[in-house]
This record gives sequence, C-alpha cells and structure tokens, in this order.
Amino acid sequence: MTARRLPMAAVLVAFAACSSAKPEAASLVARVEMFHRASNEDRPARADALSSVACRDAEVCGAKTLCVEAATATATALRLKQEAETTLAEVEAGRREPQDPLVTGLPAKLDEATALLKRGRDAMPACDQKILILRERYGL
Repeated sequence: MTARRLPMAAVLVAFAACSSAKPEAASLVARVEMFHRASNEDRPARADALSSVACRDAEVCGAKTLCVEAATATATALRLKQEAETTLAEVEAGRREPQDPLVTGLPAKLDEATALLKRGRDAMPACDQKILILRERYGL
C-alpha cells in the first residue's frame, strides 16, 4: 500500500510546486512591467516593490534575481542623481557653500550614478528575456 502512495505523493508535491509558480510569475511580471512604465521619480519605489516579490519556484527566483539586480542598480543611480540635484538647488538657494563636502563630492556621486545606470541598462535585457519566458510558459 505504501508503494502505491509514493508516486501519488510525488505527483502532489510536483503539482504544489507548479501551482505556486504561476502566481509568483504573474506577480514578478507585473512588478517588472510597473518598473518599466514608471517615471524616473517613481522607479526607485518600483524597484523596492520588485524586490519584495515572493518566490519559491527556482525559475521565478532566477528571473527575480536578474530583474532585481538591474532595477536596483537603476534605482540607486536615480536616488544619487536626486541627491545631487537637491544639493545643487541648496547651493543655488544659498543654503550650502560651494566648499561644502557634499558639493565637492558631487562629481564622484554623479560618476557613480552614471556607472550604476549603465549597469542597470546592461542587466535589463537578461531580465526581460526571463520575463518573456515566464509570460510564454504561464500564458501571462
């Protein structure tokens, strides 16, 4: 009797794994689409939301890892850019001196932002490819 239950148990475990994959994939696909459609002001928050997508399925988790890498690099770059813009506005308004370390550090901050934007842009095609595969596999 136990030998007959073993194959059924294996089928049920496999089914349970498959049943969680489609909702996880759908959630990931939706969050990636929201990131792509977001304005630069909204992208950091969308990257954070993308990072919070739950995954147990190996394929979905693999896609999530690639997408989070690309989105996080972009989001960090956009946050750095915003910080630089705020600092420049403070200088122009007379609330910060040009010799202030935050001001003198702006070139390095902008260089870092540029490198992160490139990293995010270069990583996004791999994410998009995985998202396309998930869409096709699960009919999303």
